[in-house]
Amino acid sequence: MIQVDRWIEVLWFIFIFIIILLSILRLYLIRWWNKHEEIIDPEFNPKVHVVIPCKGIDINMEDNLKSVLKQKYTNFDVTAVVDSEDDPSVHLIRSLKIGIVITDPGYTGSGKVKAISTAIRDIPPEDVIVLVDSDTMVSDQWLSYLINPLRNDKMGAVSTYPFYIPDDSNNFWGLVKKIWGYLGINMMEFKPARFVWGGSVAFRRSLLDEKDFRRFTEAVSDDATLTSICMEKKLDLEYSKKATPTVFVRESKESFMEWSNRQMAISLSYKKSAFHVGILMYGLIIAYILTLIPLSLFVWWPFALGYIPYLFSISVNVNRDRKHISRTVLITLIMPFIFILNMINGNRMSHIEWRGQRYSLQK
Repeated sequence: MIQVDRWIEVLWFIFIFIIILLSILRLYLIRWWNKHEEIIDPEFNPKVHVVIPCKGIDINMEDNLKSVLKQKYTNFDVTAVVDSEDDPSVHLIRSLKIGIVITDPGYTGSGKVKAISTAIRDIPPEDVIVLVDSDTMVSDQWLSYLINPLRNDKMGAVSTYPFYIPDDSNNFWGLVKKIWGYLGINMMEFKPARFVWGGSVAFRRSLLDEKDFRRFTEAVSDDATLTSICMEKKLDLEYSKKATPTVFVRESKESFMEWSNRQMAISLSYKKSAFHVGILMYGLIIAYILTLIPLSLFVWWPFALGYIPYLFSISVNVNRDRKHISRTVLITLIMPFIFILNMINGNRMSHIEWRGQRYSLQK
């Protein structure tokens, strides 16, 4: 055993003890922030306008659209928005008797933002808008749970985050995306880190006054912009776990890295300080993990107790997916390295490619 000064060992143990306590405290804080019971209030019955931006045919798209239509909540309508009548999705949308709106090309934001802006511009302020992506499958109670927190006037938006499910159980990179997505769920459960996910979100039309609506129409990211508007107006963001949808995915290494780098690039363009915070956080996590190896092997075996917080993360992910335990453990172990690579790549990007379009990012 390599001998080290006793005070260094003591400092390391104090540090590890603090890390373990913080991990346990975080678990209790998450439970406390999510201790309220999600209910459906039958007296809360606003008019809801569900908007589905569509471009091409997504995986499982017909079943996804059908799931939106089969809601137990009744006071709603559904509108699909396409760029033109020639879009491949139009025939499917019409067969399901969903109303279609053609995107107004006069707006300057991303394709999805243009589509949403076209659909919501004339909706009355008191009505509720719900955005859902065409690759997203929802339950029949999704709409009821998603809109209910809007009973509170201080609520800006209610959002969810999906479970990404590989459409093929042997799709390794689809499983990587699934576990990558757990970060979004963890952030949603941790109130200070919440954000709007544009694939499933509800808000009142009054959230976007004339100034903010104009700002929205010029944005690249609908969810990042809605998050910013809620924060600036000091309105709450709620997470509805019971409205959690499913997104079926099929990924290669190239498509996953393109997607995850793009997600990070958009987030960093809206919150520039997040890059330095993220690099510091994940850099420290990686340094912590790697430092414990020689300490536990060559100095004193109890240093291995420092892996307890990491084991918490692994156990949470395994509990979410018991069918792929070995691969879930492996991917969870390497996920900090993937996140830090995403942050480095995302910070370098001055533009993104998204559904055949190129968009400049604000820097």
